[in-house]
Amino acid sequence: MRKFAWIFMAAMTVAGFSACSNTEDDPLPGLGGGDGDGSGSSVMITDTIYQFNNIEAQYTPINELCPGWTHEIVSPVDDDRTWQSKTFTNNSTGVTEKYIQATAHDSKDANAGKTYDLWMITPALNVKDAANKVFSFYSEGAYWKETSSLEVYVLNEPTSNASSKELLSNVRIATSTDGDYTWVASGDISLAGKGDVVYIGFRYQAQGGKSNSTTYCIDDFAFGRTQVEHYMGEGGGDTPEPTPDPTPDVDWSNAISVADALGYNNADKTVISVKGYIVGCLKYGAKSSISSPEAAASEVEMGVDTYTGSTTVIIADNANETDLSKCLWVKLNDQVSEFPGAAGLRDAVSLKDNPGNAGKILYAKGKKMAMFTGLPGVRDIEGWKLGE
Repeated sequence: MRKFAWIFMAAMTVAGFSACSNTEDDPLPGLGGGDGDGSGSSVMITDTIYQFNNIEAQYTPINELCPGWTHEIVSPVDDDRTWQSKTFTNNSTGVTEKYIQATAHDSKDANAGKTYDLWMITPALNVKDAANKVFSFYSEGAYWKETSSLEVYVLNEPTSNASSKELLSNVRIATSTDGDYTWVASGDISLAGKGDVVYIGFRYQAQGGKSNSTTYCIDDFAFGRTQVEHYMGEGGGDTPEPTPDPTPDVDWSNAISVADALGYNNADKTVISVKGYIVGCLKYGAKSSISSPEAAASEVEMGVDTYTGSTTVIIADNANETDLSKCLWVKLNDQVSEFPGAAGLRDAVSLKDNPGNAGKILYAKGKKMAMFTGLPGVRDIEGWKLGE
């Protein structure tokens, strides 16, 4: 496997999954460097996903773990803390996750007063020849502090001082509202028009000290393909492959209208497949107990430019519907461990992160039951599909 990984990464056109192993082989020329256009590096990628499955020890710097990746400590200059390997084993499930982490936490408070600016930069991404000019990744965080941040840049050189450096403001990154250690999908981020060869830079900024910084983690970095489901790690199942339909086994031709779905009794919890236009969502901070559509009127966002809600969407048979009595609520944040069919639903559908979904058709299969103590909804999701 390790010999294969070296050959795999050495090619000018790289495709497939990468464990990014860099042991038991001789170094290849040109790794991790170049003249800014990728011509000086043997690692140039057109289609791959890094899942960091070759991690064997904690705290291995990214450049030692993965050929072609680089790290840069902008500050503090007298510290070797950087982006490095991390493993976590869930004792209840037996699953071991492997990922890359940055943190400024020091339990002994020895680094108090230091300001950290740490960069992790990908190998050269061959946008010109890539069939799918997108990249994606998963992020999670914990111990949230307002003084910490994670930013994502497009660079024309593998350095924080690149002559062309663009901060991407539309990237979905884990925040405190997602909770601690909850993997969040970035979604597919287009690189079209960004240059023939680019690098992606992850910038971590934080204050040192004990319990004074956010920990950020990165996994499943992909380029040249649509985003896959997060790989849970050893013991967590097979390595995922991309699929355009998250629930291909559901026969959506039998999906009923919202009007028909409203005819089912909430108490019966009947499993239905329904389709409807996304017309709004419950706003962030809404009441947890809402007993009727009338009571929900002041708690929803419909027909606005900016949405704050990410846990539900409202669907209707009419794309311009405003009468909540003719609407159905769909729960987006079911626990995937209990309801695998909900995987990817929140990240792909929520109006907070995807305001352009307003007016699109959502197909959902789940139980027709009451939500927020009285609203008609679909939850315990078994499958979903987003249409135009």
